[in-house]
Amino acid sequence: MEGLNRARGTWSFEGEMIDGDGTTSFESSLQITGDPKSGMLPTWGMNWSWPADDPEHTMGCVIMAGPRKGGFDLILTRIGPLNPSGTNKSKPRPAMFGGKWNLENRTITWTERAKPTKGRDQSVGKDSSKPMHSFEMVVTADGHISIQNSEHTPQEQIAAGKALIRTAEAPVGPKLLTGEHQFKTLDEITDPRIKPCLPPQATGISLLSERGGHYARYQVKEKDFMNFLDTLWEAKKDSSAHKRGEMGGEGEPAGREALAKTFRITGWKPLGDMMVYFGPSKPSGAMTTYYYNRETGTVFHERGYW
Repeated sequence: MEGLNRARGTWSFEGEMIDGDGTTSFESSLQITGDPKSGMLPTWGMNWSWPADDPEHTMGCVIMAGPRKGGFDLILTRIGPLNPSGTNKSKPRPAMFGGKWNLENRTITWTERAKPTKGRDQSVGKDSSKPMHSFEMVVTADGHISIQNSEHTPQEQIAAGKALIRTAEAPVGPKLLTGEHQFKTLDEITDPRIKPCLPPQATGISLLSERGGHYARYQVKEKDFMNFLDTLWEAKKDSSAHKRGEMGGEGEPAGREALAKTFRITGWKPLGDMMVYFGPSKPSGAMTTYYYNRETGTVFHERGYW
């Protein structure tokens, strides 16, 4: 993962592509993107464009790392090559690969996963009628990527190649937060997952941010907090999965024990007489739940990203 992070940016790339019974040399640019701290799973994107001087073709891969007991699983989805400017604009079906990481030689061995098929009895089976494509991807500690030892490679796919020179650094984006943080005001926060959930007047902000969501504690006057909720709902009234006021418990006192359980991971002690409010929600159910104490002007809130 460190190697993929260091690979982010744009590279010159040279390689060989399957062409009939042989291979054809090509030169392309390779752009590697990704933010392993954003979203539910670490994800990186790799996109080739060739010829390098005047691209007519593109091909993309998405690499994801999913946690499992004792380690993680690697998944690669490949789409392309595409020729957006050519006469054949049909999109090839994506291919999926499972990866096995070898730390000793810093190599991921990717093996294509068979596509499900339906037989005459309509039961789902596995298409084992053709050999599965496999290849090795070397990920060096400094971010150089190369492809080697490709077997059963389909037409127009990369058989071998390597990144040569970095031609551009990865663009600098907003700083995504993980772990515990303290901020005096909202202006110090750039994380686009967190900033919209807080009132502009919030001060003394404590955050605990995780991959799937975050917890926040801060101070804000009651008038400013209520105006903030009104503004949120006005902006999302047509897209929220639920309507304002439909959630049970809206504007009512929160249970002390339930609050303590919700925020146990933060180490924060909930205050008495905290009132419950809900922000707009996504179709997935993701939303922000606010708990406000009028006496002290203290807000606790929890937010899920799913």
